[in-house]
Amino acid sequence: MSKTAPVIEKARLLRRIERERADLALAKAEWLTATTRLDHAWLKIIDMRKYLVVASSAVAIYSIRHPNKFIRWSRRALSLWGTLRLLRSTFIKSR
Repeated sequence: MSKTAPVIEKARLLRRIERERADLALAKAEWLTATTRLDHAWLKIIDMRKYLVVASSAVAIYSIRHPNKFIRWSRRALSLWGTLRLLRSTFIKSR
């Protein structure tokens, strides 16, 4: 084996590493643009955490004191949510 073979191999490997780093940088940029909305939503949820704890405690107390009303309002909320999802999907498909 000649003395130049390891040098050539090292140069080849360094070029390969540079290409892979460039590919990773491109993939990182694409990943960040794809997950931007999710990141913003997650930060809003984290910021609202203390309010969610208070609200869930209030709902738990209310549901213990008035179980029938809680069940009725939860059904209404779920049906409203389903209706909104249906309308959104219908109008998004029609565009």
